[in-house]
Amino acid sequence: MERVLTDFVKALRNANVRVSPAETLDAMEVIDRVGYGNKKLLKRTLSIVLPKTPEEKDKFSSCFDDFFTDEIKTLKVIDLPSQDQEGSESNSDLANTLLEGSQAEIMLAIADAGEKSEIREIKYFTQRSVFTRRILEQMGVGKLEDEIMLMGQQNDGDVPSDLEQQLRSHLTGLRERVSDFVQQQFLLHGDVSGEQLREQVFKSMNMAQIDRSYLHEVHSLVRRMAKKLANMHSRRRKNFRRGKLDIRKTLRDNWVNQGILFNLKWSYKKLDRPKILVICDVSGSVGAYARFMLMFLFSLTEVVSKIRAFVFSSNLGEVTQDFKDAQLEPAIEKALQKHGGGSTDYGQALSDFISICLDDIDKKTTVVILGDARNNFGPEKTHLMKLIFERAKQVYWLNPEGKYRWNTGDSVMTNYSAYCTKVFQCGSIDQLERVIATLLRTAI
Repeated sequence: MERVLTDFVKALRNANVRVSPAETLDAMEVIDRVGYGNKKLLKRTLSIVLPKTPEEKDKFSSCFDDFFTDEIKTLKVIDLPSQDQEGSESNSDLANTLLEGSQAEIMLAIADAGEKSEIREIKYFTQRSVFTRRILEQMGVGKLEDEIMLMGQQNDGDVPSDLEQQLRSHLTGLRERVSDFVQQQFLLHGDVSGEQLREQVFKSMNMAQIDRSYLHEVHSLVRRMAKKLANMHSRRRKNFRRGKLDIRKTLRDNWVNQGILFNLKWSYKKLDRPKILVICDVSGSVGAYARFMLMFLFSLTEVVSKIRAFVFSSNLGEVTQDFKDAQLEPAIEKALQKHGGGSTDYGQALSDFISICLDDIDKKTTVVILGDARNNFGPEKTHLMKLIFERAKQVYWLNPEGKYRWNTGDSVMTNYSAYCTKVFQCGSIDQLERVIATLLRTAI
């Protein structure tokens, strides 16, 4: 009982909720009286004892839900195949779980392996890879890798079997899930008091996994990153205006001066006035990513003045003016509430985009699409993507999902990527920064 409370108090302190030793003793007395059986009662009573300000109460509520949800998950019994099971299609228990188990069962297995690997002892940012490896070993990844290797040897260089391909894909997905799990546990239990250390975590973490209690810190980080990019590319534009020293013309014109460079000659490059059109999928599966994408792009308006943004779940709507008339964060919330939550329909969104913007798309236009290309098995209308590609200077597609999930289920990423200049995996803030930097280099 004391260990659980101690871990929870540490998680609160990491979330910037000040908890004194005396308040910890008060919390222990509360738990002695109410126990852990009634989660709502426990949360209500501890919220009276531990947090003090309204801001701390919000952080407490989120931290409590994250901590005790994980606590309950790890106490559940996970129905995995027994170690001696034979006669299945695969000899590895982990392989059978990945092939047959639901996503919930896999996440429960990860949580159970994390508990056995003592994930709550994680303290430092550099320990993430160590605990990731421990959890994977606890789940039996070594045996699965040996089995995949044996399958490859049996094929003797031929095309891999369907089972081998499925296992490799599942293994890649499992590694990403375990990495995300360790990131979350580090934020909950690790020593993340240093601001720089926290920023490193947030930059590398999958954006969909960032808890809402940390959004204020992440928003501040995104704005600083965007400002740095803006300053860098503003200097680049000034250099273009000033021109570049033309060595050949300078030497030729100063030949009569016996090589003394009295007159410098400059070469100038004509700068286009670029236009960027951004289309964001804000359905439930990618809403978190769209939030950061919109924030980043509109922080760069001092670099590219002509930015228009559109959001959709099914029908597409423009939100450019909303961002000009209101504060950034309320404008994002309004856009997500107004246009998010529906059933994703890329075909309808592309039709709406063509009807609104077709005449504005020319060879100075960069079109940026953020989405997972999951179309709910509806009409794809790839001919509209082809039309956009042929008229625009370039088309970028930013997919927040891992590449192992592209073209699975209702994803039609391959069909759309045929009409894109570049396609990026863009699930973290770090990846987003690199993509925006590439966008500015090519758009300006």
